[in-house]
Amino acid sequence: MKQMEMLNKLVHDWNKRELRERRILIGVGMLVVASLLYLFAVQPAYTNIKDLENSTPALKLQAANMANMASQYGELSKTIAENIPPITRETIESTLARRNIKTQSLTVSNDIVRFQVNVVAYANLMEWILEMQKAARLTVDEVKLTSLTEAGQVSAVMTLRQQRASN
Repeated sequence: MKQMEMLNKLVHDWNKRELRERRILIGVGMLVVASLLYLFAVQPAYTNIKDLENSTPALKLQAANMANMASQYGELSKTIAENIPPITRETIESTLARRNIKTQSLTVSNDIVRFQVNVVAYANLMEWILEMQKAARLTVDEVKLTSLTEAGQVSAVMTLRQQRASN
């Protein structure tokens, strides 16, 4: 009921005003609505459109640079992979022997290397893995390390895979 009373009071006050005053109030109300519409709808959209127009050339340049770098990476990775000789048992044995790592079993077939070491220094094994990653592009597929009672010594069973163009 209070709402109806307030509405009736507003209508009564509106009707008491002169025609000229009502026209001025309607004009001011329309001006306020148009200003709010512009402020909250038109102006942010216009600003975002201008920002997009300004940033589009830079984004296109970045996209072209990225596409160029991607094609260069593809060509480079093919070149690097082609220059890596296939891994052999002799290569693995010689690199392990240089680091005094004695394997219990060693298998090399189809770019996959599997070996077991009963006692090896952890740091020595990690250095060998890094060397093989750089020299022969070997990556670790599986590893099982077991800590031994001597400090820094581990037992390891590893599977490594050579990354080549065909992989």
